[in-house]
Amino acid sequence: MLPRQPYSGLSRKLVLAFDVGTTYSGISYCILDPGEVPKIQPVTRYPAQEHSGGNSKIPSVLYYDETGTPRAIGAEARQGHIIERAEEEEWVKLEWFVRRMLSSHLAASHITDNDIPPLPRGKNAVEVLGDFMQYLFRCARSYIEDTHASGSNLWQSLENRIEFVLTHPNGWEGPQQKQIRLAAVLGGLIPSTEEGMARVHLLTEGEASLHYCVANILASDTMSKTPIMVSGDSEEEDNDSPTSQDVVVIDAGGGTIDVSSYSMTLSPTLIEEIAAPECRLQGSVFVTRRAHEKLSGSRFGTPEIVQQMTDIFDSSTKLRFRTPEDPSYIKFGTVRDRDIDHGIRNGQLKLNGQVLQLKDVAKLFDPSISNIIEAFEAQRTAGAAITLVFFVGGFAASDWMFAKLQTYFQSLGIGFSRPDNHCNKAVADGAVSYFIDHLVSSRVARYTYGTECSVPYSPFDMEHRSRQKHGTRVSEQQEFSETFAIRRYNQAACNNVEVGIMSYRGTLPKPEWVDTEKNTSRIAQKLIPKRSPEGSTYFALEIKVVLLFGLTELKAVISWQDEVRHEGHAASCIKHRFPAQEHVGGDCKIPSIICYDREGDLQAVGAEATQENIQEEIEDNGWVKLEWWKLHLRPKTMASSHVTDEDIPPLPQNKTAVQVLADFMHYLHKCTKKYIKEAQANGENMLRSVEHTTEFVLSHPNGWEGSQQTQIRNAAIMAGLVPDTPEGRTKIHLVTEGEASLHYCLGSGLAADGFQDGQGVVIVDAGGGTIDVSAYHMTTAPSFEEIAPAECRLQGSVFVSRRARTMLKGTGCCPEMISHMVTIFDTTTKLRFGNENDPAFVKFGTIRDKDVNFNIRSGQLKLMGSDVAPLFEPSATAIIEAIEEQCYVATKPISTVFLVGGFAASEWLFTRLQSHMTSLGLNFSRPDSHTGKAVAYGAVAYFLDHRVSARVAKFTYGTRCAVEFNRDNPQHMMRASLAIPRPSGRRVLPNAFSVILEKGTAVSETKEFRKEFITEVVDRSACNTIATEIVCYRGDSSNPRWTDSEPGMFSTLCNVHADTSKVASTISPRRGYAGLQFYRQQFSIVLMFGLTELQAQLCWKED
Repeated sequence: MLPRQPYSGLSRKLVLAFDVGTTYSGISYCILDPGEVPKIQPVTRYPAQEHSGGNSKIPSVLYYDETGTPRAIGAEARQGHIIERAEEEEWVKLEWFVRRMLSSHLAASHITDNDIPPLPRGKNAVEVLGDFMQYLFRCARSYIEDTHASGSNLWQSLENRIEFVLTHPNGWEGPQQKQIRLAAVLGGLIPSTEEGMARVHLLTEGEASLHYCVANILASDTMSKTPIMVSGDSEEEDNDSPTSQDVVVIDAGGGTIDVSSYSMTLSPTLIEEIAAPECRLQGSVFVTRRAHEKLSGSRFGTPEIVQQMTDIFDSSTKLRFRTPEDPSYIKFGTVRDRDIDHGIRNGQLKLNGQVLQLKDVAKLFDPSISNIIEAFEAQRTAGAAITLVFFVGGFAASDWMFAKLQTYFQSLGIGFSRPDNHCNKAVADGAVSYFIDHLVSSRVARYTYGTECSVPYSPFDMEHRSRQKHGTRVSEQQEFSETFAIRRYNQAACNNVEVGIMSYRGTLPKPEWVDTEKNTSRIAQKLIPKRSPEGSTYFALEIKVVLLFGLTELKAVISWQDEVRHEGHAASCIKHRFPAQEHVGGDCKIPSIICYDREGDLQAVGAEATQENIQEEIEDNGWVKLEWWKLHLRPKTMASSHVTDEDIPPLPQNKTAVQVLADFMHYLHKCTKKYIKEAQANGENMLRSVEHTTEFVLSHPNGWEGSQQTQIRNAAIMAGLVPDTPEGRTKIHLVTEGEASLHYCLGSGLAADGFQDGQGVVIVDAGGGTIDVSAYHMTTAPSFEEIAPAECRLQGSVFVSRRARTMLKGTGCCPEMISHMVTIFDTTTKLRFGNENDPAFVKFGTIRDKDVNFNIRSGQLKLMGSDVAPLFEPSATAIIEAIEEQCYVATKPISTVFLVGGFAASEWLFTRLQSHMTSLGLNFSRPDSHTGKAVAYGAVAYFLDHRVSARVAKFTYGTRCAVEFNRDNPQHMMRASLAIPRPSGRRVLPNAFSVILEKGTAVSETKEFRKEFITEVVDRSACNTIATEIVCYRGDSSNPRWTDSEPGMFSTLCNVHADTSKVASTISPRRGYAGLQFYRQQFSIVLMFGLTELQAQLCWKED
């Protein structure tokens, strides 16, 4: 990241950045603590959001009722019960409302006001923006309170010290900036005072994107630490003078495409705008608009069906389209919808038929691509020698667009890069970076600015007013001023001065930007009347109009002289990517799905396996689609009465679960290399430099043990991640998901307040299959210890969907329709459900699907919230039981619980757990980006930081052995009939269990647990090897002694073998029972449990 200095302010402050876009909007923030290095974080969770934690944006949509009151905003406006109520009560749905604030000069022949949804009666665009900003502000507050430990107290310390950075397209000017400020006041962000206005900072989306790219790409930690290969036949001389580079940032959003050019020198930092920024109205919504026109021109479907197809095209097909050679689909209906003549099968419209051909799909993007190229060429015409282009924004998620532009820029010899998380973070994160880092020192005036005035008539001078030419580069402190005299015919008229600041664009009219009005009553009282040549009396006031344009807003200042003292006042001048993935850059995960053909050959993995053409292959060619396959690896000892092997989709013939895991690992490794190559500057060279030094950290559920860890290592070798050598195996590091989640919480800085006063913290990682619960306490920073045996429950989110399938069978639909409904429930309904008092909807069909007997209307199955909540309850109960168990057995008192993992995205689950934890007096929060990042990021942090120094044994570990018979021991007497004589003459009892490491013991990383054993043999050769097994006891006894008393509670973890042939030849014979010659061999079993894996060794002495 860009190196930042600790915040030098004297008090804590919050920076909130709002990126309000045409189609989607997002928030980023930074808490500035004195002496701490600022860290920028996105808000990744909003009410009713499906892809919570992954997607950092919500739709820019509002519903108003007939009174003009906002009833639903953002993702909430897409909920089934909201849509149903909106239809019944005739609410007004608003989309694209930002376009109502469009600058009139922007070239927009392809769009008029009639193309934008009308505003509700009595509402203007500024009021709508104010309502939306107010909602974003509430979301930011809720997120910070829920995410940070002691979040409510944190917010109280910040709420009166908030700085707002509000972004807008490059093409917006003074009137739009004034409207934004007014909306901020209407939304309650700031008071309508001078002090309040000073806390609002406006910024173009282009400059915000530049800040993001500089901080996260050019100055990234990854590239800073990457070695660069130097050519051996030339020696590069150091050059002390900084070399500037010209770059272009293309921010492709929903409505606008903003193109900006900069000259950069990064050491020291000097960034200047080198061309007037461009703004084109050709964002992604216009691709969808052109698709709607094409679909409307077909003969299939009613206008309602066409609109439904358009919505599906916008949300999935458009994002997935990559090449005209591969088929694209619009999945709009149910499995019953079929019309071969129109290319419709199983509710999917295949885009290579009569309705919309693939070459036509590609053409939908052409106007947007052409506008980007034209805007770029305009930047080059300004004299810029461009060497690198950054491509960011939601529209940059289109792989087709990226590929076309990449080809174009490569032909010019210009680097082209699409940075990480471009969809969600570039503008909002960059806006916070602008406030903190302030990288740009000068900007280019887009037009000519001045004021309209009167001048004395001179027949000898036809040009009475000089103009400052547009294109002038302006530093932040540079002033442009002109002196004017104002004449008034009465003294009271001099109390206020008003000057209109104008912008001249050539052939366009001169629109007024800002009215600058200042109180000059004090100086007006001192004015002396003057007399004109005509004899009239007047008062003259000399003022200077000063323009400052170096910041992101035009500032106008009026200055005047009062008793040799200058007075002046600023006017209130309104100043993460995988193949086939839809939510590119936002969602850090892909589905764990694999498709094999009949021969067992891998055909599709991850998001690619969910594509519509793959479904056709499954049906036509008998491919096998694997889900939940990871559960085949689960320890059979785990409590899982509600799931059996029959409940999990079977593996293909001749495929084991380890082989499937290997195929999936191989795919992830391939995706990682491709991503680094594309996302990182000089990515290919970076990959080559780390090819043989890569370390792999593989996470697994808390409940997985030695057997599963061995399978993971074997899968990594089969996948080609590491060679099958001792050195190769050392590059694999295993960590539990619970411990990885702890490292994530610590690394994000959100868990710091939880570890106070010797209190413990519980981490709940709620995933798809398992719920992992772990407890930790901080010894001495930054060292932590586990304080209770980790828990693992098979009650992840897939079991909610499994229970939903059982419930949906009651609808009487066919099995294919039930499966389709379950898929929709799993991907949308389950994520949106938050309140059992609100109905839930499964949108599975078209608007023609209707059956009031089963609550089906317009293709939506309506489910009562009271019926949906019980689907979640077993999982919530399992989590509560595990947390309470941790609190009971922990060696330190628990004060805080953190909820992470994909299942943590469920609002119902969070609310249910929050209510219960509050009743127990526990702090409860849900850290940032819980869906995609916690385990993977935490696993890397585990490798780098290694914070946990001691772990707690989950079970009792030891070995099966024989114990010498003791007549004085009552238990031995009960087993007297089982006593066996040994060569030494001693009698022993079999089936004994020798405890080496007891359950609940805290084990440091270097601590060894050892126990001595002997063997007695008659044949010396039997001493050539030692073999023993490490056994785990899972029962409740605090002192287990006999393996045959609870045979189901004992299981073998591993077998340990040792070659002792060297020492065997030195063992002296002994005489035992009846003079029998025998040999005694002594050895120790050593267990080390401080690392994330159990290690077992045999130890013996040699002469």
